[in-house]
Amino acid sequence: MGRLAVVLTLVLVLLSPFAGAYRVPERGVVYQIMVDRFYDGNPGNNDRFYDSGHRNYRLYWGGDIEGITEKLDYLGSLGVSMVWLTPLNDNINKMAHGSAPYHGYWTRDYKRIEEHFGDWNDFRKLVEEARKRGICVIVDYVPNHAGPATDGEFGALYDNGTKVTDYYEDTRNASVNPTTGIREAVYHHNGNIFRWEGIQLKYANLYGLADFNQLNPWVDSYLTEGARLFVGNGACGLRIDAVKHMELGWLETFYLRLYSERPLFIYGEYYSLSTEGTKDLHELYRYSNVSPVLNMPIREDIVRTFGFVGSFETLARELEVYYSRFLYPNKELNFLDSHDLVRFLNAAKRDDSVERFHMALALTMTLPGIPVIYYGDESYLVSPDGKGDPYNRPMMVFNNTTEAAGIIRTLAGLRKTNDALAFGDFRTLYANYSVWAFERTFGTHRLLVVMNKGSPSNLTLGLDWPDGVYRDALYGAEMAVGNGKATVFLPRNSLYVFHLERPQDEPLIGSLTPYAAQAGQEVLIGGAGFGNAGRVFIGGKEAEVLSWNSTEILIRVPKVETSAAWVNVTVETGGKRSAPAKLRYYSGNDVPALIALEAGNLTGELWIVGNISELAEPRPLLKSSTGYYFTVAPLPNRTAFSVRLYRGSAWEKLEPLNVTLYGVGGRTVVLTRKPPETPAPEPTTTIVHRPIGTNPAPYIALAALLLAVAAVMFRRRAVS
Repeated sequence: MGRLAVVLTLVLVLLSPFAGAYRVPERGVVYQIMVDRFYDGNPGNNDRFYDSGHRNYRLYWGGDIEGITEKLDYLGSLGVSMVWLTPLNDNINKMAHGSAPYHGYWTRDYKRIEEHFGDWNDFRKLVEEARKRGICVIVDYVPNHAGPATDGEFGALYDNGTKVTDYYEDTRNASVNPTTGIREAVYHHNGNIFRWEGIQLKYANLYGLADFNQLNPWVDSYLTEGARLFVGNGACGLRIDAVKHMELGWLETFYLRLYSERPLFIYGEYYSLSTEGTKDLHELYRYSNVSPVLNMPIREDIVRTFGFVGSFETLARELEVYYSRFLYPNKELNFLDSHDLVRFLNAAKRDDSVERFHMALALTMTLPGIPVIYYGDESYLVSPDGKGDPYNRPMMVFNNTTEAAGIIRTLAGLRKTNDALAFGDFRTLYANYSVWAFERTFGTHRLLVVMNKGSPSNLTLGLDWPDGVYRDALYGAEMAVGNGKATVFLPRNSLYVFHLERPQDEPLIGSLTPYAAQAGQEVLIGGAGFGNAGRVFIGGKEAEVLSWNSTEILIRVPKVETSAAWVNVTVETGGKRSAPAKLRYYSGNDVPALIALEAGNLTGELWIVGNISELAEPRPLLKSSTGYYFTVAPLPNRTAFSVRLYRGSAWEKLEPLNVTLYGVGGRTVVLTRKPPETPAPEPTTTIVHRPIGTNPAPYIALAALLLAVAAVMFRRRAVS
C-alpha cells in the first residue's frame, strides 16, 4: 500500500498544483516591476518598436518574463515575498499617440501574453521558480479599458487571436440603454471623460482608451476568463487597474468568481491624491470595503513632508483620521514611488534628499499597510532625462548593497516575526514639527518608530514596555526604558524602529484573505495564538477547517442566514475565544445587476439600502438622462428583495424618504412599489468558464493513467 499511497499523492499534487501556496499578505513585502524596464532575459523577443540604446522612453527596452525569472535570487536577497508585474496581456501592435505599448496597459487580447514579454510557458516557469524562493506573483490586470480608441489599432479586441471588434465597428452595433442613457455595446460610446464625477467618471473613455461595458454578458465573461488564466497558471493575486472608473457592483461579482479559485490577494488602484473628506475619498473607502486599495492619498503627504516642508504633527493627525476609516487598514498598500508618480529622488530638491528618502522609505514600511517597493528604489534609480511618466520608468540598475536595500531587507524580515508590524494598531505618542514617535500594538507584540528631521534631539516619552535597553532594528541605536519612560537620542534625519515580541497566548485575528466572500469559498485567517487546533465560527456558524497552525488557519465559509453586510469571525482554541473580525458576506449566485428606479419627482443625491447582505450598506445612485436613478450591485439571481430610499451626501447622515421598493435579482432590475410574486425556480444550469489554456483534459487523462498504474501495482503487491 505504500507505493499506492505515493502514486495517489502524486495524482493529487498534479491536480492541485497550487496547494500549499497560501500566504498572509500582511507578513510580506511587495516589489513592483515595470516588466519592460527590468531585465532582458531573451533578446530574441525584442521585436518591433525596440530601442537597444534605451534612449527613447516610449519604445520597448527589452525587459521580459525570462529576465524576471533570472533575477529572482536578487529579489529574494531583498526579502520581498510578492512581486507585482505590470500588465502581461498582449498589447496593440502599433504605435499610438507617439508611444509603443511597452507599459502593458493597452490590451488587445486578454487570453494571450504580449510577445515582447514571452508566453504562457514563460509565465508558468516564473511562477514555479518564484515559489521555490518563497515569492508569489501578482499580475496587473486591466478590465476598465482596452487600447486607444482613436489611434493605433482603434480599440481592436481579440479573443485568443480571433478578432471580436474594434471601437468603430462596435459603434455601429451600439445602442442607447433606455435606463441609463448610455450608448453601449462591447464598449461604451460616450466620448472622453471631461467631468471627473458621476456618469462621466464610470462610463466614458479614460484619456481616450476604449472603455469596456462590463455589464455586457460577453464582456463580463471574457474579462473573467482572462483573469482566470493568470490564476489558473499560478498567480497568487491581481492588482486591478483604474477601479475608480468601474462600477463597484461589477467588481464585486468579478472578485467573487476569482475567489472561488482560492484565497487570492486582490487589490485595486483608486486614483486619489488627497486625504480631505471629499466625495471622491468616500468612494475610495467604499471600494476598500470590498478589496484593498493602494494608499495613494497619504503618499502625497509623505513625499511633501519628507521631500519638501511639512510638520510631522500635521502628518500624524492626518494619518490617524485616514486609518480610522478603514476596516482593515493593515490590508491596504503603502508605497513611496510608482510608475504613475514622480520618484521621490526626482522630486525632492534637497542636499539631504537621500537621507530623507531613507526616512520616507522606512516609514512606508512601518505604517499600517503592506509595503510596495518600486523597482530600483533600493538602488536609488532615477532618470536624468525627466521626472514623471515616462521618465519614472528608466532601465533597472541592480544593487542590493545600498543602505536603502538594507532598510528593505531588515524590515521585510521583521514583518515575519513581529505581529505589531503586520497587524498592529496605530497611535501617535509624540509629535511636533520635526520629531515624531508612534507605537503599534498587537497582543503582546510592540513596535515603536521614532524619527527626527530637525536638529539633534533627546526624546523622552511615556512607554508601557518592560524595563530594559532596546536596540533599533535598522542601525543598532539604543533606547532605555524604565518606570514607564523611554529615552532615546535622535540625530538629524534619523528614523529608528524598536520592537518587542513576547509569547502570544490569546487567539488574535489579524487579517482575513480575502475579507469578502460567499459560502463555499476559502478564507485564510492570519494572526497569533491559534495553537494546534480549534474551531472557527462565521456569523455564528461553525466553519470547516482545512488547515491549522499557530499563526494561520484556512477555512471554508459556511452558509449564513443574514441580511447584514458584515458577519463576525471568531477563533476558539484552548478554551479561549478571539475578539471578532469582520467578513463581508455575500449570499451567493450573484450576478452584476443594473438596478434602476423611475425618478419621477425625486431629486438630489439618492441612496438605497436593502434587506439582503449585498445591499445592506448604502449604495449611491446616478441620475440618467432618460428619467431614472440607477446603480450596479451584485444580486443573488432570481431572489426577491426590497430596498429603502434615502437622500443625502457622502460623510453625512442620510435622510430616509419613507419609500420602499421591490425587485427580483437579475441582470436588469427596475424597482417597483409593489412586491413581486415569488419567482418560479430557475432550471439549474452549470456554466463552466474554461479559458483557453486551462483545458483540464490532459490532467484528467494523466490522473487516470496514474490511477491505472497504481491499481496494477496494488494487484501485483496483493499477488506477491
